[in-house]
Amino acid sequence: MIIPSFGNLRIRTKLVSVTLFLVLVPLVAVAYLSLDRFGKALRNASEEDLEHLVTNIHTTCKVQQEMLQSKVGSDLNVARELLFRRGQEITIDYGKEVPFEAVNQFTNKVIHVTVPQWRIGEEILTKENRFVDEVQRLVGGTCTVFQRIEGDRLLRIATNVIGKDGKRGIGTFLPPGTPVSTALLAGKFYQGRAFVVDDWYITAYEPLIGKDGTVIGALYVGVKEQSAHSVEEEVRSIRVGETGYVYIMDSKGNLRIHPAREGGNILDSKDSSGFKYIRAMIEDVLSQKEKYVGTIRYPWVNPELGEKKPRQKILKYIYFEPWDWIIAAGTYEEEIYRSLYVTQRFLTVMVLVALGLSIFLTFTLSKVLTRPIRELTEVTTRMVGGDLSQRVKVHGADEIGLLGTSFNRMISQIQNYTSNLEKMVEARTQELKESREKYRDISRFLNSILDSATEYAIIALDFYGKIIEFNKGGEKLFGYRKEEVLGRENIGITILPEDRNNGIQEVMSKRTRTEGVCELEMTRVRKNGERFPAFTTVTAIKDPSGRTTGFVEIIRDITVRKSLERQLLETKEFLENIMESSVDGILTTDLKGKLTYVNRAMEEMLQYHREEVIGTHISRFYVRGILQAREVMAFLKEAERTENYEMQVRRRDGKDLAILTSLFLLKNVEGQLIGTAGIFKDITTQKLLEAELKAAQARLVEASKMRALGELVAGVAHELNNPLMASQTILHVLMKKLPSDWSERERLDLIRKCNDRIARIVDHLRDFSRQKAPEFQEIDVNQPVENALLITGQQLLDHGISIVRKLSADLPKILGDPNQLEQVFLNLISNARDAMENATGARKELMIASRLAQDGGPPTVIVTVKDTGVGIPPEILDKVLEPFFSTKPVGKGTGLGLSLCFSIIEAHRGRLEISSRPGEGTEVRIILPVQESRKESGNGETHPGGR
Repeated sequence: MIIPSFGNLRIRTKLVSVTLFLVLVPLVAVAYLSLDRFGKALRNASEEDLEHLVTNIHTTCKVQQEMLQSKVGSDLNVARELLFRRGQEITIDYGKEVPFEAVNQFTNKVIHVTVPQWRIGEEILTKENRFVDEVQRLVGGTCTVFQRIEGDRLLRIATNVIGKDGKRGIGTFLPPGTPVSTALLAGKFYQGRAFVVDDWYITAYEPLIGKDGTVIGALYVGVKEQSAHSVEEEVRSIRVGETGYVYIMDSKGNLRIHPAREGGNILDSKDSSGFKYIRAMIEDVLSQKEKYVGTIRYPWVNPELGEKKPRQKILKYIYFEPWDWIIAAGTYEEEIYRSLYVTQRFLTVMVLVALGLSIFLTFTLSKVLTRPIRELTEVTTRMVGGDLSQRVKVHGADEIGLLGTSFNRMISQIQNYTSNLEKMVEARTQELKESREKYRDISRFLNSILDSATEYAIIALDFYGKIIEFNKGGEKLFGYRKEEVLGRENIGITILPEDRNNGIQEVMSKRTRTEGVCELEMTRVRKNGERFPAFTTVTAIKDPSGRTTGFVEIIRDITVRKSLERQLLETKEFLENIMESSVDGILTTDLKGKLTYVNRAMEEMLQYHREEVIGTHISRFYVRGILQAREVMAFLKEAERTENYEMQVRRRDGKDLAILTSLFLLKNVEGQLIGTAGIFKDITTQKLLEAELKAAQARLVEASKMRALGELVAGVAHELNNPLMASQTILHVLMKKLPSDWSERERLDLIRKCNDRIARIVDHLRDFSRQKAPEFQEIDVNQPVENALLITGQQLLDHGISIVRKLSADLPKILGDPNQLEQVFLNLISNARDAMENATGARKELMIASRLAQDGGPPTVIVTVKDTGVGIPPEILDKVLEPFFSTKPVGKGTGLGLSLCFSIIEAHRGRLEISSRPGEGTEVRIILPVQESRKESGNGETHPGGR
């Protein structure tokens, strides 16, 4: 390194001049840069102060919200403890019904309802407020007891919530579908901000569960939102700058807190340019995440201060969602930047002084440097003209000499750089030519795509909505030539005037900016004025920096599609009208068996509203449940459809219905299976009539049989009676003529006894075979029992069946028809004989007993017929009394015996009970009321049941 020598004053003077110039100029530049950076820092600090202000208020609200939620949660625990301290559970008294004029708290619609009275312990809850008032005295908040009523509504039956009319909110209700009722009906707690009667509250709700595990109501506590906001006075007292302030509004523009306009609505407020800045602020903050702090600037004129020229305002805002509060703080920019302006003025003066000093010293010392540098200037001028071969003559080793040497070295380097630069420019020029050709190819390709899309109109617009491209499809769709529309505003030629007036362009622009794409159906207009429905898609054109520079709009004519949709809708409505008008139930399911449609007739048949069953599994209505559903689906997959398929469904009240149905599979246009459908016809009444008809026919057949049997028995008895009388006469003569000590006299006496028994049987058969109307009379129940055994006794002995009689003597009389009761006992003895005939056990015994029963009620006579036969299986025990049900082989029984016995005993106002164990035997009990008094009918006949 060469260190120059400063041997004379001239050299020192030059050095000082150059040094001052080199020092002062950078200082001036640094001062300006510092001033700019300092200004930006102050602006950022001022804006951050505003941001911290709204953030701190947001944090205060959040802390208060958490404290309030904690309080209402604690209040709910107190209310629950107080409620169930009165009793373990809520008692619903269905015998005491309380009427309400129930009012929907949102729509004020009134419905008339009657609800059963609620009690907890000895305290009545319905329309009694002692409990809720006690909760209020303890915790200070409001309290309500809800009762669940028809339609999943929650009715306030006790409350101390006071409405704006000064009355308690008893009788108002929460409709289904609200966040509160949805959570409660699902058995979940709800805690948060909620609308109560006619105002907003901070609330906590708890479902009340009944004995069956379902939600029967709810318990509520809450604090009114306005009384909860202790931050309001603090917010009103905050000032920003000289004229700025903090205010709070909700998402609908209603001012909740404001120094001057509290309670008003500023949603449509405009700044001096007409821009609706409040709407823009609300849309921005609602579309962002929690704790987002937004900024908006707008010009504003305050006529109250006598202003005529707008000044720029700055506003910071943040959203507190739990209370629906938008917290905003702002003032004029000049007020928060005032200290910045003072500092800027001071620094500007200092910079100007330094700059003046720099200029003075530069001009003073320039004369000293002019002559040595003149030669250098001339050489530089020739170099600028393109002659890089010039060099500076060096005359010494002082600073100017060193500068000349350095200058010559710089010229050599520039000469080399210039040569290299020319080569680079030549190469770059060639690259640009190749890129231009590629661009032309891509441009031609894209233009061919645009022109080939003849079914779609593709329109390119600049940022201001003027058309810059219009393809062949656009010419075909709108009727304009490309030359006619280029440079014109698209909104003025293809969009309806009424849509323009309604701000359709603002809507499309906003959706494109916020969502990236805007798709909507609208009506467009052709050149000839014809209107047509169109589907429009608008996307943004952005430059490499992401800034929107224009838009692309693709329009498709959907006239044909709209026509098809209208026809499809009309067809759908036509078919739905047919299905809704059908007297048969119609339903459809998806492949999982979940209901997708039920018609009105199906609703009436099942007694459910369609909203209750759509989406539920169809097996819930089948008597056989999921097994029935699987059988039906398996059958349909094999045969695809079936007709006249009988099954049973269970309606809401638990009654089983007999159904005749036609089922078939549902397929889409591709033939893919999408579900099932069924047409259901209720044949319950028809089945009952058919059963009654069969029973009547059977009784007619049985009566015919009995009539024929009676005639036969009467004939047989007559024929037997003649020889029997002759035999009796001969025996009588012989007994008189034979000596009393004859050894064979006992045998003749035995023959006489047999003849007497035969005579009694013949007489009884003659009486039994007579067909006559029932005659109720006072009888001993043992009489028809003995008559039945008289006829069947020998037959039972022939089958190896022993008879055990346990008939009580001196039984009170009953009112009955002997022949009908004898027929009952004959049927029971016959059934017992058949059961023991098939039994494999060694013991065959028929026990018949009668006794008097007095179990605290009216006295009854019980006749028991018990056998040791095969018994009856449990699964068919409840069917044995049905007509035509029989376990006997075909031809051996009609299935009417026990059914007729049941009818006869029922006519005697008695009961027939059956118990059985397979392999052990069967016991049948006939229970008949004891006759205590008699009532004569108008025609002289005696009827049972005269007690």
